[in-house]
Amino acid sequence: MTENTSRPSRRNLITGGSAIAAAGVLAAAPSTAHAAPALVTQHGHGHSRMPLSFGRNGRFKIVQFNDTQDGPRTDRRTIELMNKVLDREKPQFVLINGDVIDGSPRTDREVKQAVNNVVLPMESRGIKWAVTFGNHDEDSAEEHGTGMREPQLVEFVRQYKHNLNPGDDQKVFGSSNAQLLIRGSRGHAPAFAVWLLDSGRYAEERPGGQDREGLMGYDWIRPQQIRWYNDLSVETERRYGKKIPGLMYFHIPTWEHHHMWFGQQFTSDESGHAAAVKRHGIVGEKHENVYTGMVNSGIYAAVLERGDVLGLYCGHDHINTYMGNYFGVELGYGPGTGFGTYGLNDGTRDEHTLRGARVFELDERTKRVYTRTRLVFAKDLGIDMSPETQPIDHPERFPRYVRG
Repeated sequence: MTENTSRPSRRNLITGGSAIAAAGVLAAAPSTAHAAPALVTQHGHGHSRMPLSFGRNGRFKIVQFNDTQDGPRTDRRTIELMNKVLDREKPQFVLINGDVIDGSPRTDREVKQAVNNVVLPMESRGIKWAVTFGNHDEDSAEEHGTGMREPQLVEFVRQYKHNLNPGDDQKVFGSSNAQLLIRGSRGHAPAFAVWLLDSGRYAEERPGGQDREGLMGYDWIRPQQIRWYNDLSVETERRYGKKIPGLMYFHIPTWEHHHMWFGQQFTSDESGHAAAVKRHGIVGEKHENVYTGMVNSGIYAAVLERGDVLGLYCGHDHINTYMGNYFGVELGYGPGTGFGTYGLNDGTRDEHTLRGARVFELDERTKRVYTRTRLVFAKDLGIDMSPETQPIDHPERFPRYVRG
């Protein structure tokens, strides 16, 4: 893949990045922050009701943006794309699924401005939203010494009235883990669940004292996060008398995303792809490698066995858009949303053709609740596709209730 060398490339960081220490063991009981699965702890206060709910028509729509990944002067087309998708789709919940910003901000305020630019499309419309973190969200701290690591980013976004990220739970690895339950249109029980996981940043430089040359250099979902999911899923089933179907979102793809495309586990040989398309109903495009974590986390096996999560959706690889059903669990990508980072055939008219969003449609009147997913592309919304960057003149203003 050819990249525009005038921009920072995450591909150049595959063997770099800071070491992330393994977290401690999670206690058998769910953590205090998640002890009551009907509630979301938001802005320091427990809610007496679920902040997400199905409408009277029994329907609910989720939009997944991914890799908005820019600085305090975000490319104006990223914001235009988000605005147009939201106006057309009118979702009830929106997720930016990792790499919300890049490493260009040089001060804490610039970090906050970069985030503010891409959350205002939801906040200004009163749409509930959340973020997960990717491998680039802490880059400004590494490259420019800002004080904005994930815990500080969580603290910042929780100022917004419509943000649903819970507080940082220090007992569980990562800062963007959450279970968001969607209440049914009748009664007080949830009809669906949105699970958010933090897939980390980079693997240690020399795990076990050995180099990792030739291996993927990214982090992975940790065993304690999987135990957290499993324990909370079981508790939710016990509380409501049934398994609550759901979708799970995190930034870095699983090994199974790779295996599904190739129809094989230990090769990237396209010879098995045609059979895999037929077997798994794969649709969409693949234009770069599946950049997984260094270690197979086991999250796919966990949700397959538990049976309540219907799909695992990631980002990270900006120009992969495919999805399919891998033995009962959907695996898929949200396309890269941001115009400020690498795209397809950088520097050509193709560069931005896969910028977009993924939409998920729910209907509580159906058995699975989750009915379908589809893609929306910038190229179909009348947005300028020229390869040149188009930064906004000034960062967007913070809402009056947000301290920038």
